[in-house]
Amino acid sequence: MGKALGSSKVTVRFQVTVPEEVRSKLKVKAGDNLVFIEDGKRIYISTEF
Repeated sequence: MGKALGSSKVTVRFQVTVPEEVRSKLKVKAGDNLVFIEDGKRIYISTEF
């Protein structure tokens, strides 16, 4: 298992905040799209396919 980079609580509107360390590593900016990739029992977040 990999290193945990942070956590986030789901709001009543099903929104989450991307932790700063994750934003930094992915170079995410406001307005960027994130991709959720399913791989077996895990879901990964990326900035591209």
